[in-house]
Amino acid sequence: MRSLKYAVLALLVLPLAGQAADMTKAKIVTSFSKTAQCIAAVEVNQIDGKEVKVQRAGFDIDPGTHTIQARALINGTLCKAMGVDTGNNPTPPIEYAFEAGKTYYLGYDYNAPLRQDWKLVIWKEKPTE
Repeated sequence: MRSLKYAVLALLVLPLAGQAADMTKAKIVTSFSKTAQCIAAVEVNQIDGKEVKVQRAGFDIDPGTHTIQARALINGTLCKAMGVDTGNNPTPPIEYAFEAGKTYYLGYDYNAPLRQDWKLVIWKEKPTE
């Protein structure tokens, strides 16, 4: 009976351990936007020039400098940016040095009056919890 109790306890604890943050990787969150500041959520489609399929909410990446290409998901209802459309615009890639154990928020800044000045940005970084 005692071994059954420990087996059940192990099954309850293991999923929690599996959800722990991988501190050897950097976490990139792509699903948050700051609409009032004209920063849109993005869908990443290339990393280091290679087509990728990553989770829409975000993903983990090896530390180091990476080039990321993404598509903006613009919601222009709260932002007064000029030339807003469906968000299907190609965006210039961003190159950034990611550190293990940190969380980065990647978005698309469309606050500038000229579309040519819109760009991918890292708008927040913090230690992974």
